[in-house]
Amino acid sequence: MFERVIGQAKAKRILSRAIKKGCLSHAYLFQGLTGVGKTTMAKELAMVLNCISKTGCGECNNCYRIKQGLYPDVLLLKPEGPSIKIDEIRALTNFMGKSSYEGSVKVGIVCKAEKMRDEAANCLLKTLEEPPDNSLLILTTENQYSVLPTIRSRTQRVDFQRLSTEEITGFLNNKGVDPKESLKLAEYSGGSLGKALSLQNSPAMQELFQKANQVLEELTRLKPPEVIALSSDLGKDRMQTLHFLELLGDALKARGIKQDFSMVFGKQYSITQIAAILNSLEELKLYIEGYGNAQLALEGLFIRICRLSEV
Repeated sequence: MFERVIGQAKAKRILSRAIKKGCLSHAYLFQGLTGVGKTTMAKELAMVLNCISKTGCGECNNCYRIKQGLYPDVLLLKPEGPSIKIDEIRALTNFMGKSSYEGSVKVGIVCKAEKMRDEAANCLLKTLEEPPDNSLLILTTENQYSVLPTIRSRTQRVDFQRLSTEEITGFLNNKGVDPKESLKLAEYSGGSLGKALSLQNSPAMQELFQKANQVLEELTRLKPPEVIALSSDLGKDRMQTLHFLELLGDALKARGIKQDFSMVFGKQYSITQIAAILNSLEELKLYIEGYGNAQLALEGLFIRICRLSEV
């Protein structure tokens, strides 16, 4: 059961046990980093509940249509803009309130539930308080505390963990990715398979990934004009700069887990120095989110990193 979900042994154990005992909650809140399998698990759970063989085989007509988004008793709601509007939730509650067309259980999945406006979240409360028979509602979020307390208190939370480097590299290797490339993608993914795949498949993210890797491997060996040119290039777009800082931070944390700082930025750094750099990255992100000058901020960051290596 749930074999197609990478990692997440604890979440699998919780849901498998509930299915076997016949005590599934009427509503779940799947919490965890984007790209670690929350939506995949929600679809897999919908397949288990509506599979012809009751196993979530992934091959029968019902499972196939659920995967393709064509099954009439499973509705997946993703925000199309900055928020989930009340009309979208009304459509969901109307769907949940009707008898199933074909399957055993009607399943509603709301991705990024934190994007529900207050009026939309309040509209969902009636369905949570008086769940229709043979129905299941699954909400996903990166942070449970960004969801209204009235919603949280009426759902059972299931936590999804960051994936290990081995889990991500194993998946990528099975897809034919070069092992060395897989390892770098895993390091820069921050434990998110979704981010690793985005880095691999998106030309823009791949270019950003290469620049972050250049900084991580050889920053202290770059000449001042090269550092200025790199800062200028990365600082042209605010969102690009934020993505770059996130990638760099994820890679440093991955090295920290392995306690391998032998060649970070082209020099040897201590754990204390790496912690200081990670703190600087977080401060810089807040500064740039507040519309600070990204290019100058990056130049300052790179200079601080190089000076730390001289201490």
